[in-house]
Amino acid sequence: MPIARALIVVLVLITTTAPAFASGFYRFQHGGRATAQVGAMTARADDPSAVFYNPAGITQLDGFQLLGGLDFNNATDDYSSATSGIQSADHVINFPPAIYATWTDRSRFANLSFGLGIDTAYWYRVDWDPVFFEPRFRNRLTELRLWEVHPVVAWKVNEAFSVGGGIRYQFGSFDQGANTRIVFGDDEEPGTLDPAEITADAEASVDGLGFDLAAHWTSNLWGWGAVYRSAIELEGDDRVSRAVRDQPFSPDAQALLAILLDDFGGESFRQTLDLPAELRGGVWFAPYPELKVEINASYQAWSDFEQRFDAELTPVLPAFFGDRAGWDDTVSIRLGAEGRLTDALTLTGGLAYEPSPVPEDEVDPGFPRGDAMVYALGLSYEFPKVIFDLGYSIHDHDSVTANGQEPRFPDTRGTYSADDQVWSASARWKF
Repeated sequence: MPIARALIVVLVLITTTAPAFASGFYRFQHGGRATAQVGAMTARADDPSAVFYNPAGITQLDGFQLLGGLDFNNATDDYSSATSGIQSADHVINFPPAIYATWTDRSRFANLSFGLGIDTAYWYRVDWDPVFFEPRFRNRLTELRLWEVHPVVAWKVNEAFSVGGGIRYQFGSFDQGANTRIVFGDDEEPGTLDPAEITADAEASVDGLGFDLAAHWTSNLWGWGAVYRSAIELEGDDRVSRAVRDQPFSPDAQALLAILLDDFGGESFRQTLDLPAELRGGVWFAPYPELKVEINASYQAWSDFEQRFDAELTPVLPAFFGDRAGWDDTVSIRLGAEGRLTDALTLTGGLAYEPSPVPEDEVDPGFPRGDAMVYALGLSYEFPKVIFDLGYSIHDHDSVTANGQEPRFPDTRGTYSADDQVWSASARWKF
């Protein structure tokens, strides 16, 4: 039977290893259907999430359509070394949302379609213990939470081919924290050294503007899509906040520390992030009427990524509050499939390999995750006016071993390990 053959092909696809999307800390799964297919939606782009995956695809959607969803993200990060044992980052649970709307009115605009997306392009947090985590003097907190408002328009050139694009406004916050250590006393006089430790946080509200351009072609049996997303420079400024974690013992040292914090505490800074451009393309095909398979390729120019932290250097500013660069470009592939079992029920699945853009010599506690295999499953159930989508994916990251993570023990090699799970639920309405 065709349905039985379709099920067999789906099972083969979701148990076959294949490489996929390179993201760093970029979110490439939005909504239950896309999460269950590791984001392999560039070529089909046949629901409102096309606003993100391929704006040119919205010409396939008649009338007013809406997609709303919520992702449940649960990441685990660990660090181990001979000097510090095993340490775990704070167990953070995130709920990044997404909503997409499209509108096509053939009677008024025969060849034009319009769309709007509001989603979370980057939603990332790694928060280590400020007391026991030995690399805290390099970094103990990195958080990047960005919203993206994305209006798009698409033009239907003919029955098969469309082009489109939009403006991408990103805004949110970038926060990094680290500890710094100050030693009072005379190095030449034993017993006079009196250390103090300070936690510092620099959180900036950042925003920036970019664009995307897209093309889409489809038939009954196969189709393709391509999208270019421009680089975005995010900028913002604020003031550094501090707290004394360990006071020095002597009253004289405590008084001197209070003077230092009063003179230098809370200085202003400017934060700049250059986020990379992306070029991705995909092809879908239907080996059986009940089965659609999509393969995506993506290139991200992470070598252009740069973080710049501009502030006056002071005795109470952590040395790590500096610049990041030197990352690697990534090229990767995603594979997703969906098989229709009944008129209402569709099963979905996917596999991906998500390489990290951070080379070993650039690893730090803020971005410690290695390459990841991503496995995903899900289902969709269709009612006359609404479709419910559920998706689950697990991201199994490779361990990363790096030097220089513990400033007090420079010869120690530390190992980071991580895994991440994402549950997604969304609904699609046709009005």
